[in-house]
Amino acid sequence: MNAEIVERADAQVLGITARINPMQANYSELWGQRFGPREPEIAALATEKGYYGVYYMTGQENVVDFVAGMIVGKVPEVPEGLTLRALPGGKYAVFRCTMATIGPTWGQIYGQWLPAAGYVEDEVRPCFEYYTPGEDRPDSLVTIYVAVRRA
Repeated sequence: MNAEIVERADAQVLGITARINPMQANYSELWGQRFGPREPEIAALATEKGYYGVYYMTGQENVVDFVAGMIVGKVPEVPEGLTLRALPGGKYAVFRCTMATIGPTWGQIYGQWLPAAGYVEDEVRPCFEYYTPGEDRPDSLVTIYVAVRRA
């Protein structure tokens, strides 16, 4: 498994939030029924066309605050029912997979790549997935970003 190490700038994401166990979440419901109806409103404020699934640590084991959203610039007022969260910049390990292989790819990242890479997850910053606009088929490309620092 290969990773590209990149530096990302600070950004912010606007979207819907759900407190979930990432291994058991119903992502179809989150993206389809919760994010979908708000997408036009979010997209109107977005500075890029792609979609982000961002995992913020909560301090609880196996529980994260998941934000399904888009990168935005300055937002004068956060629309009711939406969340605006910082997406801190810094060093990230980047992995590419398909929608169909997201789960196994995360498993390989934590089970194989991280233990051997000379990096550890930087749990102060969130990890996230980037989805190309208009691509929601099983073979669509997904980019996973894992916040890392040197071990």
